[in-house]
Amino acid sequence: MRLKKRYFFHYIFILVIMIVVVGIVSTRKQKQYQKEVCWATIQTKIDHIDDLDSLLAYEIAEFQSLVEQSLVVRSEMIKVANEIRATPDAPISSHHLEFLKANTDVCLELRDRLYDVVNKYECALDATEEELEREQIPEIIRTKAVMLSTAAALTLYDNYLLGALMFENDKRLRRIVNDPDKGFGISANELLDITLAANSISKQKRIQDGITFFEAKHGLFDQIKDYDYYYLKLLIYSSPSYNHLKDLDTGDMLEKKFKMFGRITRDVVAEMRDEGFDEVSKFFGNSVGLVESRKGKLYQNEQVKKELQEVLQPLDIILEKTPFRLTDKLIPGHFGHVAIWVGSPKELKDKGLWENEVIVPYHETIAPDGNETTKDGHQIVEALREGVKLSSLDEFMNIDDIAILRPVFDDDVTEKEKESILLAFRQIGKEYDFNFDVNTTEKIVCSELAYVCFPQIDWETEKTAGRYTISPDNVANLCWNGTPLKLITFYHDGQKCDESTQLELMKRLMTEEKE
Repeated sequence: MRLKKRYFFHYIFILVIMIVVVGIVSTRKQKQYQKEVCWATIQTKIDHIDDLDSLLAYEIAEFQSLVEQSLVVRSEMIKVANEIRATPDAPISSHHLEFLKANTDVCLELRDRLYDVVNKYECALDATEEELEREQIPEIIRTKAVMLSTAAALTLYDNYLLGALMFENDKRLRRIVNDPDKGFGISANELLDITLAANSISKQKRIQDGITFFEAKHGLFDQIKDYDYYYLKLLIYSSPSYNHLKDLDTGDMLEKKFKMFGRITRDVVAEMRDEGFDEVSKFFGNSVGLVESRKGKLYQNEQVKKELQEVLQPLDIILEKTPFRLTDKLIPGHFGHVAIWVGSPKELKDKGLWENEVIVPYHETIAPDGNETTKDGHQIVEALREGVKLSSLDEFMNIDDIAILRPVFDDDVTEKEKESILLAFRQIGKEYDFNFDVNTTEKIVCSELAYVCFPQIDWETEKTAGRYTISPDNVANLCWNGTPLKLITFYHDGQKCDESTQLELMKRLMTEEKE
């Protein structure tokens, strides 16, 4: 009996060895196949777009949209998780249930698209000199391709970590997300599948390899002003997962892997559990889109606020710059955001619009204190990641630069002003346009507000990633000659500029950003 048992274990041992060997051979063949497919896909795309440099610029622009969507999802997840945690003994509301299911679907689609970016250029990491020469790929382009793949992988990992913190550590949330839902097309155990994929040792090792590779190549960009490289580098370094994965050795990976199989919640987030959810949310504040190295130089500046309130008039276009935020790096040019000032109740009454059905729902928001001359209410229409909303000047002034531009109408001033004000209010509540496409009206991005609200103006647009877009600098360009926009006031680097030289200074700053 003992002999049979011994032979039994010998058979099992041999079987395990065979499985491991077959697995290794299979993995190598799969990697070789994936590498061949990767190069073939890149070459096919190059054939349709002039060269790999142009292709990468296109892909990075597409990737920025996925990053923006990730930032919004994370922000919303933190908000909803806090709301649910506030009532631990009550059932999860139907509103929150619907949100969780709908956003699970959104997250899964986002995950698939990010995986596509990761896999699309992964072969560049292992490329041999012969392959690079055969494909005619310069080392500097290869480095950006590796950085794009690595940045996408870190974005995926950040998305997972935040989701894990929210759902895996809460039994109610974990069960909801893992339950199937035919109505939303969600399969069973989606959260479990995401967790298994995120804790893959091979995936974590590839991220490490990508980080090591691009850090060794940074010297290639010392003499080049490459915005795509700078953006990808900043995105990688600001990732909450960057330091965690960079210094994680194989032993740590295996330990966390075994913990995960014991109980899903005992994965990489377990070490942060004792800090409490508030501390974890604070840690992930870097990933919800506002990555601030400091506060703006005009932040809580009451004197400047009063000066701005004195000059602001309905339909003034406000441009700002926040160089201390990661999101400012997403926007080409000097200025990073566009908004529209709609005015006080009295100003809207003088134009015969205060009782218009489009504006009535916002009376209390515009003037919460009931003062019809107040400019302390929410009188700025702006498109943020959570959608188009009314904001206050206090909320807006966490900035370094601000420029106020005023439309110059040739005739029918009153009617044109009325039309534009109503158009501004009609945008409130719309979703953020992550495709940055001016030819869509269902969703809108910040600079599209000017495009949509002033149909009288022939706006400058650019074709980017196959669609027409308008940047904040495209808006600002139209004040250079005094029409159809006029520069009213400009604060740069926290200081008010001299009126006689402010336009020239703004032109110089905008021109330098293009060089």
